[in-house]
Parts: sequence; C-alpha cells; structure tokens
Amino acid sequence: MMSQHDLDQTLVALADPARRGIIELLRKKPRRAGELAEALSLNRPRMSQHLRVLRRSGLVEEDSVEHDARVRVFRFAWNHWLKFAIG
Repeated sequence: MMSQHDLDQTLVALADPARRGIIELLRKKPRRAGELAEALSLNRPRMSQHLRVLRRSGLVEEDSVEHDARVRVFRFAWNHWLKFAIG
C-alpha cells in the first residue's frame, strides 16, 4: 500500500503539464534527457529539474548505458504507477 507521503509526491509530480508530457513520452519508450527536452521544447536545466521531481516521486527510473556511464536513460516506472493506481 502506498503511504500518504508517497501519494502526495506522486500527485505533486503529476500536477505539472511538462512532467505529464515527460510521462507520456516515457510510457512509449525509454529516452535520454536531451531527447525529452527537445521533444517538449524545454531547456536542459528545466528538464533536469522535472526529471528530479519525477525520480523522487518514483514515477521515473534512471539507468546508465552499458558502453558509456555518462549517458543516462530514463524510463517510466510501471511498478510505481500500478502501486499508485491500485492503492
């Protein structure tokens, strides 16, 4: 069961239209921050802020690429969403 704090963080994360746009893109496939920024016409610092909020809420997970540890790929955290949706 999701705690009240987790629920609050999830709802705050989803309150912003840009973050909802990020979620929509990541539901389709994992992407790099630069790809997300370009697709949503956001500058990189702003994208970084949005991704931080989404990671802290548990809605987005971050992975590194095997051949280049500097590259980060973000993906939608389906398990968190199910926990949120089911309660």
